[in-house]
Amino acid sequence: MTRRLAELTWPEVAAAVAAGATTVILPLGATEQHGPHLPLGTDTIRAVALADRVAARLPMALIAPTLPVGCSDEHAGFPGLLSLDAATLAGVIVDCARRMVTWGVRRLVVLSAHGGNATALVLAAERLRDELPALTLWLPTALLELDATVLAVAASEAITPTQLGLHAGEGETSEVLALCPALVRREAAEAGYCGEFAAILPTLRTLGLQAVTPNGVLGDPTVADAARGARYLDAYATALAEELNAL
Repeated sequence: MTRRLAELTWPEVAAAVAAGATTVILPLGATEQHGPHLPLGTDTIRAVALADRVAARLPMALIAPTLPVGCSDEHAGFPGLLSLDAATLAGVIVDCARRMVTWGVRRLVVLSAHGGNATALVLAAERLRDELPALTLWLPTALLELDATVLAVAASEAITPTQLGLHAGEGETSEVLALCPALVRREAAEAGYCGEFAAILPTLRTLGLQAVTPNGVLGDPTVADAARGARYLDAYATALAEELNAL
């Protein structure tokens, strides 16, 4: 049976919960530029894929529909941007959680594939701990930064952290090549900022991505590879599932 709520009927959800499926994964994506070569929905595509992979590694978990708009104002200036205020996204998460507990959810995993959602996650966590203390909340941070698990996969194939990148670089491009190759404009791929990321974070936070990388890329997508992208996704999912199972 499918794990996705949107594909289940209400009696099927009730039966799943009665059988022990009281964990729900809520994936968060974004609609924002990902360089000249990746679609605006890159983070949403990744969130869906990772939620499926994590759920497959958990004994009993259901997957909520992915929220496709996140907090992305750091991408202002690039056409196509859709974004929410952090308080708005936090409110949506809390509102969904309130409804979930009424039909039996006991553990909520908010799986964000976009780093800009971090503030909203903190706000949502504060409210949920006050309003729904019986709900166990887990907010994995591995997807919000260059995780050691994925860095190890990259290093094993001589991909440097600056090539892997924080945004639309080798890492995300490899993953989308693995998931939706027809959506990658490989002929338009070009390296963006490939220096030390710590050096640009203050500017990025205050002036946005366009101030540090005119093409919107942090990393080098020209060396992307679909097979390596699949390994990144599997490494992320395995690490997340192992951590969640240990809680």
